[in-house]
Amino acid sequence: MSDSFPISLHPDAAAGLFPVSFEQVEETWSQWPRMFFEPDGSFVWVAEDQSWQLDGVVYDRDDHVLRVDLTGVYTSAPFQQLVRSLGWPAAKLRVEMVHDGQFVDVEQFLRDIAS
Repeated sequence: MSDSFPISLHPDAAAGLFPVSFEQVEETWSQWPRMFFEPDGSFVWVAEDQSWQLDGVVYDRDDHVLRVDLTGVYTSAPFQQLVRSLGWPAAKLRVEMVHDGQFVDVEQFLRDIAS
């Protein structure tokens, strides 16, 4: 899975919203090396050796992150860092494969990108 393809990160359907606010995400992500986060929620995060890149948009509602749309070349370590900042694994998160319209949990997505 080294190709670039779109996904959306969602909290578990029962949770409704992520357990973090837009401001918390902005503060955390803005401290990461080579992460460029804009006030409108758009971002790009690039590996120093350019072996991976994640870019997308963070959406919020009612003081919580609602959804994160991503595209990029996914590798395990940066993807895990990103979802951990959104509350995973304590918060169950789902990954929507946008082109397929299917949802998988984060653990399955990590297995898929590792293979």
